[in-house]
Amino acid sequence: MFTLYPHPEHEPVSAQHSVTVGGLSAPCMEARVSAMPYNRVWPGFQRGKDQTEIASFLNFAADEPVELTVTWPKDVDSVVIRPLRHGIKPAVEGRCARFILPGAGQYTVEADGPACALHIFIDPAVPVQEEATYSFAPGLHHAGHIDLSSGESLYIAPGAVVHGEVCISDAEDVRIFGGGILDNSTFARPDGRCVDFPNGCLKIKSCRNVRVEGITFRDSSTWTATIFNSEEVHFDRVKLIGMWRYNSDGIDFVNSRHCSVRNSFLRNFDDCVVIKGLKGWDHENVSDIRTEGCVVWCDWGRNLELGAETCADRYDRITFRDCDLIHGAHIMMDIQNGDRAHVRDVLFSDIRVEYNRCEPAPVYQKTEEPYPGKRGHMPHLFLAENYCGMWSQDNILGNIEGVRLENIQIFADEGMPMPPSVLRAKTEESFIRDITFKNVTFNGKKIEEPEELNLTCGDFVGKVTIE
Repeated sequence: MFTLYPHPEHEPVSAQHSVTVGGLSAPCMEARVSAMPYNRVWPGFQRGKDQTEIASFLNFAADEPVELTVTWPKDVDSVVIRPLRHGIKPAVEGRCARFILPGAGQYTVEADGPACALHIFIDPAVPVQEEATYSFAPGLHHAGHIDLSSGESLYIAPGAVVHGEVCISDAEDVRIFGGGILDNSTFARPDGRCVDFPNGCLKIKSCRNVRVEGITFRDSSTWTATIFNSEEVHFDRVKLIGMWRYNSDGIDFVNSRHCSVRNSFLRNFDDCVVIKGLKGWDHENVSDIRTEGCVVWCDWGRNLELGAETCADRYDRITFRDCDLIHGAHIMMDIQNGDRAHVRDVLFSDIRVEYNRCEPAPVYQKTEEPYPGKRGHMPHLFLAENYCGMWSQDNILGNIEGVRLENIQIFADEGMPMPPSVLRAKTEESFIRDITFKNVTFNGKKIEEPEELNLTCGDFVGKVTIE
C-alpha cells in the first residue's frame, strides 16, 4: 500500500520530471541545488544562480514495493537509480523509465548523469499527527523565527511548507516531526559566522532529549542543522535538499554527546554529516555520535567527517554505519584533526561508496571566470590527518588512533582506478596509529595487498593493518 502526500498550494510543480506512482500522477517539488563544485571563501559574496540548477523531489509513504514511471522532457540514453546496492534496473524507452522501488528509503533517479536528478523519499508510513505546541497543516506558511522551549513540539504535516528557522536553547524533551518541509530560502546568508544564532534551518544549544523526525529541510541559508553542547539529540528519516549556498553544511554535531542521525538523506553544498569541536564550547568532549542507514550526496567538501575544527580534549566512540555515499566532491570519509583533540575509537562500517565518470572536479573560485573544472574527478576514499590550518582555533596538534574501516564496498564505473586514501601526521608527538582496513572491496574484488588499496602513509604514521 502507498499514500501520496498532497502537493502544497502555491508550490510550483517541477517541469523536470513527470512521475506516476502505482499508476497515479505524483507531482514533484522543486529544489535549487548546486550544478558544479565551484566555491569561494565567505564573507560577502553569495553564489550566482548560474552555478545552480533545479532538481526535483517527491515524498510519499509505502509499506511495500511500488512501481514508478518517470518521464523527461526529451529522450534519455541511460538511467541510473542510486543507491546502486539495490540493483534496480529501469526499463528505458525514449523519454520514459519504468522501475520498481523496494519500499521505504531514499533514492535518486539520474538520466545521462547526475544533473537535474529526481530525488525520491519514501516513508515507511504516513506520519501520525499528534498534539503539538505548534502545528502546520498542508499549505504554505510564513512562520519566521520559531523558538521551542522544554516540553514543546512542532508538527509540519505532509503537504505543508513552513518558511522559517527554528531555535532550541537550554531546553529538554523537545520534538519536531511530521512529513512536511521547513524551508529557509527567504533568509539571507548572515554576515557573521555560521555558528551564530539564529541562522540556518535549525539551531540546538545546550539541550537534552531532542528528536527530529520525518521532515524535509530545504535551502538553508548556512549550516542546516547545528547542535551545540547537547545530549540525546536524534534525527530520524529527515531529508536535506536544496542546499546550494556557501557553507550549507548538513548536520553538524558540535561538542555534543550521545546523538545520532539515522535513515536520512543529505545533499549539501559543503560537508554533510560533520562532528566538530569549536572554541567557546570546548569545555565539553565529543562522544558517542552515530550515523546509520543514511544516503549521502556531497556537492562540496566531505560526506562523513570529523573536523576540521576539533577543539576538545577527546573524541571517542564515533560510528558511521550502513551508509550509501552516492556522490562526493573532495573526500568520502574524513578525519581532519585541526586542533588539539585526541581522536580515538572511530568506526566506518558497512559503507558503500559510489564513483562515476560524470563527477566534476571541485575548484575554489578566485575570479569571475566560468567554472573551469572538468568531469571524471575521483574523490579520495579516506583521509586522516593532524594539522593546523585556516580553520584551526587551538593551534595545538592532536592525535588519531584506533580507527577501523570495515566492510567498505567501492562501486566504480568501468575503467576507473581504485580511489586514493591518505594518512598524514605532522610530528612524532602528533601521531596517527592503529588504523585498520578490513574487508575492503573494489567492484566486488577484495583488496588484500597494500598497493591495491592506493594508500599513501606519511611520516609518523604507525601500525596500519589491511585484513
